[in-house]
Amino acid sequence: MTSADGLAGASLLFVCTGNLCRSAAADRMLTAWAMRSGRSVAVRSAGTLARPGRPIHPSTARALRAHGVSGDGFTSHRLSEDDVDWADLVLTMTAEHREEVVALNPRAMQKCFTVLEAAALSRAVVEQQLRLASGRRGPAVAAAWRETRLRFARPLGPDFDVVDPIDEPEDLHADVVDQIAVALGYITPLLEEDREQGAPTVRMPRLPPVPRAA
Repeated sequence: MTSADGLAGASLLFVCTGNLCRSAAADRMLTAWAMRSGRSVAVRSAGTLARPGRPIHPSTARALRAHGVSGDGFTSHRLSEDDVDWADLVLTMTAEHREEVVALNPRAMQKCFTVLEAAALSRAVVEQQLRLASGRRGPAVAAAWRETRLRFARPLGPDFDVVDPIDEPEDLHADVVDQIAVALGYITPLLEEDREQGAPTVRMPRLPPVPRAA
């Protein structure tokens, strides 16, 4: 969990199982982006079964360093209802994690997405949805994602899950960190209050397409 918990334009919570690999990597990458860009974004991460106080997995830390991001000082955190209440946006690594978040706090259904689903929806968000939104940026993004999702068939299956690399080879940790980094590349432009028209053009390895219209 980061210390950037003050007043912010958006507050994001990343959730996985142990808060050692996937959500920890997303936490560190988004925190680094917010610091570099000067954006008013607060970040936390947590695990549904996390043992508190453990450092980031060393293989994930090495994968993060390839992106110029440090895992130093990170400690794991067990998901709580307070975390869910705090966040404007809850981004989980799998659909199962999303179900666990909603079971903990049913009100979170309106702001909880898998990280790959959020990335795919971000590609389809209409700029006007954000320009017309008032108040803090985080709730506006959640509303835009919900509205966009209504226009498409609900994605099913494992395509929107980020696999758990724990106890797996180094290469899988690197692949998972790369996948999360690409997803965040689509999400972060929506967190910018002065966002310009259009999303960045980047290569999207293994990111599912926007679902077909219902």
